[in-house]
Amino acid sequence: MKAVVLGSLVASWAYSAPLQYVSHAGDQYSAPGHSIPAYKVAIEQKADILKLDLHLTTDGVVVLMHDATTERTMSADLTIAAHTYQELYEQCTFKKKGPFDSEKIVRLEQALDLVKDTPMHLWLDPKGYSPKLVETALALVAERGIGKERLMVATFSVSALKYMKEHHPEIRRVLHVSIPLREDGLWVSFEKKDVRSKPEEVLPKLLKKAEELGLHGFNIPLASPAFCKEWVQDLKAKGYWISLWFVQKAEQARRAVEVGADAVVTDDLKVVQPAARDAEK
Repeated sequence: MKAVVLGSLVASWAYSAPLQYVSHAGDQYSAPGHSIPAYKVAIEQKADILKLDLHLTTDGVVVLMHDATTERTMSADLTIAAHTYQELYEQCTFKKKGPFDSEKIVRLEQALDLVKDTPMHLWLDPKGYSPKLVETALALVAERGIGKERLMVATFSVSALKYMKEHHPEIRRVLHVSIPLREDGLWVSFEKKDVRSKPEEVLPKLLKKAEELGLHGFNIPLASPAFCKEWVQDLKAKGYWISLWFVQKAEQARRAVEVGADAVVTDDLKVVQPAARDAEK
């Protein structure tokens, strides 16, 4: 049962604890997302949490990529689930970003080796979810001595979160939520299944999912035209951890502090961190 915090304390939460920084695929403004250099920038900038998007190749290797294909970010268009790791490595190179023009697809164990001796926590997002993907990833984490207290499974996949609740309940679970505002009204999306909703229905729907999945928290879109700071404050009042995506600009970082978020998901730590820290003063 989540502890209920008195509503009178809500207004002070924005400044009650330092904002946490979730580095989305590493620092993508500095290097190709999900490349080794991008992860190194996240470590150098002392991000609190590194978000790792997981995919499984045909030969059972866990690789890191936001999309299911390499088309958007790499030199060739391959579907990750239809190829071996070696095929992906040999045929694809990340598109140039800054000085980095020859980066290759990264295996999960390479990223884990970079962060295992840091205080950084890990946000695992199993894309194309399957129990095999989850179990393979968790085995790699355990082999490197990274404790489960440093892990968070945060994803749009309700199926993945249900699996984690049943098989690994000790690992924190966070649900990504999309809340688009369209011409025909406000929608709430769980696992990309949209349901038209009235503004006053959003919070009850989130709370219902939280109970169903035993959630630690939510990842809510700050940039949605429908964004409402009361969602953050009401969810926090019920004990849930709240991160906001995507926060790429200084004014968005200041807004995240203002509404009392626990964390922000960002590709640009070098801009977002100083803005948020200044707002916290």
